[in-house]
Amino acid sequence: MPCEDTTSLMLIRVDHNDYLIDYDYTKISCDKKIGDGISFHKYCEGKKIQNLVNLNFYNILRDMGLENKSTENQFLVYLEWSALRSALIQYLGEEEDVDTEHYEVASIQYDDNKVQINQIVRPMKNLPKIESCFQRARQATL
Repeated sequence: MPCEDTTSLMLIRVDHNDYLIDYDYTKISCDKKIGDGISFHKYCEGKKIQNLVNLNFYNILRDMGLENKSTENQFLVYLEWSALRSALIQYLGEEEDVDTEHYEVASIQYDDNKVQINQIVRPMKNLPKIESCFQRARQATL
């Protein structure tokens, strides 16, 4: 049965000098990771968050060698980039418009070592029907 709720959670950890430590991006319903797996995550780690906000998506594809790869890989990177960028824009108090109905910073937690930004990512209104991972796996074996 496909997931009815594709709401996701992005937890972003930033050091006190505004460098990205890391982030987790998962579906709330099943805790499945969202994105291309590891490459975009590694691409972003250790970068100044203002620089991440200013990154152009097409330059990211070029830097990661994904310009001529499948559109599915590019789309997965886009999901991560868009969610991460939206959270950082809100955290930094930038003037740029962010769809806060889709990307909502739920809380920001501070401790001695880091800042954690907790963002809820709601599904877009006009998404195509989603097929569950189980159904796709089953069809692949038929």
